[in-house]
Amino acid sequence: MLRSLCLAQSLPPTMLLSAIIVGCIICTSSAYSVFQCYGAKKLPPGPTRNLAGKLPAFQPWRLMTEWNRKYGPVILFRLGSQRVVVIGTMKAARDLLEKRGHIYSGRPRAIIGHEIFSPLRGIGMSEGPQFRKWKTFLQAGLAPSVIPNYQALQSIECFLLLNELLEDQDPFQFRARLRRFSTSVIFCLTYGRRIKSLQEDVVLRHNKSGMYFASVPGKFLVDSRFLQWFRWEPERHRAMNDEFYLALMNEVKDTMKDGTTAHKCMATYGLEKQEEFGLTDLEAAYTLSAPWSAGVGTTATTIEVFLLAMQLYPDVMRKAQREIDNIVGHDRMPGFQDAHSLPYVQALIKETTRWRCLAPLGFTHATTAEDEYEGMYIPKGSTVYGNIFSMTRDENTFPEPDKFRPERFLDTNDPRLIHFTTPFGFGRRLCPGMQFALQVDYIAIVRILWAFNISPSSNPNGTPKLPSPDNFLGGLVISPAPFECLFIPRSTSATELILREAEQAEIDAKQWP
Repeated sequence: MLRSLCLAQSLPPTMLLSAIIVGCIICTSSAYSVFQCYGAKKLPPGPTRNLAGKLPAFQPWRLMTEWNRKYGPVILFRLGSQRVVVIGTMKAARDLLEKRGHIYSGRPRAIIGHEIFSPLRGIGMSEGPQFRKWKTFLQAGLAPSVIPNYQALQSIECFLLLNELLEDQDPFQFRARLRRFSTSVIFCLTYGRRIKSLQEDVVLRHNKSGMYFASVPGKFLVDSRFLQWFRWEPERHRAMNDEFYLALMNEVKDTMKDGTTAHKCMATYGLEKQEEFGLTDLEAAYTLSAPWSAGVGTTATTIEVFLLAMQLYPDVMRKAQREIDNIVGHDRMPGFQDAHSLPYVQALIKETTRWRCLAPLGFTHATTAEDEYEGMYIPKGSTVYGNIFSMTRDENTFPEPDKFRPERFLDTNDPRLIHFTTPFGFGRRLCPGMQFALQVDYIAIVRILWAFNISPSSNPNGTPKLPSPDNFLGGLVISPAPFECLFIPRSTSATELILREAEQAEIDAKQWP
């Protein structure tokens, strides 16, 4: 065998034998160093076997939640050579991901998805100067002082959505209506113009541009081995995206130059300070694409989850409607000015985001330095998941967690529930579009409640065809499996007002290109 190796390597036997001996010494030394490094330190508990290839692809957060319950709020296991830390309680998430954000705001290396396909997307950047520039540029158009400027368009789009729901005969059609609504409000947020149809060229091109996703570390072989012989596909895809996003941004630039910009948007806020932020045109273009890439699906799906819950919990729907009727009455629709007067509706929205969180494991973090927490050693370079599913199912904080009960956010002095942001991430990685998303969710949900009774379809025997609360599809981000939903006007006057407001909304919408 030694001779065969020598022939293959064209080396004298003595040289090859020496190389093997040296290699063995190095490996032994490395193993001893690792033992010295970790042996005297207590790693977080967790499954002892290597789980490479054994972690379930379908809803892995359920298994991780079982481990959090069994082993503790911080657990560790291995996927091949990768150390994975899973944080399972809100307290541990606050202690680590928020208070020690300077250590836990990295991202695991993703060669295909980030380094080759999309190095300019902030979602894949580790915390550092480039990420801070990206976030500062993004926040220019998402600051609390700016968010109210988008309410007029959101209100118009919501009136049009109600009219579409009123006219639809197909009980499955509402999903497309919600998608167009969320696409339009987010595209207008970003680029200052509406989307009237999901068949518009810009929407179809964007759907093709989607993340070539590598947010799951180790998804591609190249992420763990030096095999980059299939770079051409993501690189070709990336070139298409470069051209597409630059074109969208340059359209806004052109309107700014000739003074025809009708409405402020993220692009105008950011481009006015582009030099100050220190971003190139391509960096700015990708930054502007972030809300569209991340927000359209989650906004529409949040409203879907609300509709699912209202079919299963009609008493909650009626209680929210009573609150709206008492504050708003029947002669007008609720607006943004009523938000602070509707605590039960606000609690209902929080419960919607908790009851079926759309990103059960959030997005992966990575440790940029070693750390110690409650006597446990957390190595540098660990992949870290904030197990939102586990946190929102913690019976100590949320008794009977599978029940949809908005009251849990009213009958509390717990600041974590009063200011409930867990479904939107943690610390420096908290979703920068959270306030905008909540604003959109509010206006859609409160007006749907005012206008309609949300009802399931009926089976042939007349019994309600109730959707399953647990039939969700997806990977890192999930959504309900398709279900039927009926929107029954609450009164004749409600129908008349929906039609009247939609007619005026069509006129008002012409202010936007």
